[in-house]
Amino acid sequence: MNNCFIFSGQGSHRPGMSFNLYNTFQIAKDRIELSNKILGYDFSEIMFSAEESELRKTQYAQLAIFIHSTIIFDLIKDQKGCAAVAGHSLGEFSALYANNFFDFETGLQIVNVRAKAMHECELNNPGKMSAVIGASIDKIQIICDSVGCQIANINSDSQIVISGNEKSVSLATENLKRIGSKVIPLNVSGAFHSKLMSEAKSELANIIVNSKFNEVSYPIVSNFNAKPNTSIKQIKHALIEQIDNPVLWSKSIKSLSKLSNKFVEIGPKKVLSNIMKKIDDSLTIKSYNCIEDL
Repeated sequence: MNNCFIFSGQGSHRPGMSFNLYNTFQIAKDRIELSNKILGYDFSEIMFSAEESELRKTQYAQLAIFIHSTIIFDLIKDQKGCAAVAGHSLGEFSALYANNFFDFETGLQIVNVRAKAMHECELNNPGKMSAVIGASIDKIQIICDSVGCQIANINSDSQIVISGNEKSVSLATENLKRIGSKVIPLNVSGAFHSKLMSEAKSELANIIVNSKFNEVSYPIVSNFNAKPNTSIKQIKHALIEQIDNPVLWSKSIKSLSKLSNKFVEIGPKKVLSNIMKKIDDSLTIKSYNCIEDL
């Protein structure tokens, strides 16, 4: 049975990422040097040497994770058959590269525009995110609606992330704790997947409209609707809409599991495997994150 490939998103970065790959595999060296050329500066210095506080900045983290994930995929793709792909937020772009939707150069340019536009939103519309444990989605939705924040990620039935400006998330936190929920602030730089990110949509839409795409090789389950998509038009629409809409990750995994019960996780860190087990512990998954996994 072929595998469902899933790709991690922002937050899965780690200092020194890709350094060992660069020094071991020619494909990694070529990919990173091409990235430096496309971006117009020595991005490898950030990937290899930057402190965690610098690397996690949106304008760097998204690029680094995309580059790293595409390298790992290309190193293992001939060993693993593919049934479908998906990616968590930013990871959807790595998934589309793996799905032949665009070449690496196009993907990197799109991610660069997305990262810069989202960084501008962070500066213009500050916000924060928190993970909620121990409350139903219906209760969380009611509380979010009452204070003006949003549900940003539905990772599993037991892990839901809220997003919004500082006041709204703080009020939601107080109300959620009153009903016995545990609320954990996330170490992120903005209110991702909320309306505070909406200003980034026009820049992302502009480059997507003007980029060349290919028919996909396999279905991609998009964050926006958690359905297997093969239409170029549908995929483009989903990429734009995911900016300020929730990541329907739990539903996405359930959609993928109808195509295969075998999963491969790709990204800088093992993040999605743990979430997936909370969704359906009957699924099997192998993670590829670093040179040791190869």
